[in-house]
Amino acid sequence: MSLEANKTLATRHFEELWAKGDLDVADEIYSPDTVGHWGDAPDQTGYPAFERDEVARSNEAFPDTQVTIDFQVAEGDKVVTRWRFEGTHTGPGYGDPTGSRASVTGVHVHRIADGRIVEIWAHPNNLSFMQQLGMFPAE
Repeated sequence: MSLEANKTLATRHFEELWAKGDLDVADEIYSPDTVGHWGDAPDQTGYPAFERDEVARSNEAFPDTQVTIDFQVAEGDKVVTRWRFEGTHTGPGYGDPTGSRASVTGVHVHRIADGRIVEIWAHPNNLSFMQQLGMFPAE
């Protein structure tokens, strides 16, 4: 795939799946062999179901979810995206609803093969997220 096609695929992850909550997109963009790396957490497998479940949980907790892409860079089979998530914690998930507005940035690296995402390195600013929801002290 071309670099532009790879960027378009990564964009779908953010705009169609996460921002719009179109869970069917996960079946189109992820390989069943996808592996997700999230910091120190164990590697995630079970895609695309894993990603559908994550998006559903997040959008239930933050029904007014907005996701924007700040920039993307593509090289070879990888796309790096800096993104911003914003939403109000009014639903269950991520603890009891706080009514707090959260704005979090992060970076994803997607590796793409045969027109599907096959590997993800996700680096959200979880500390800031937890602090904004009052789950972790700001000091």
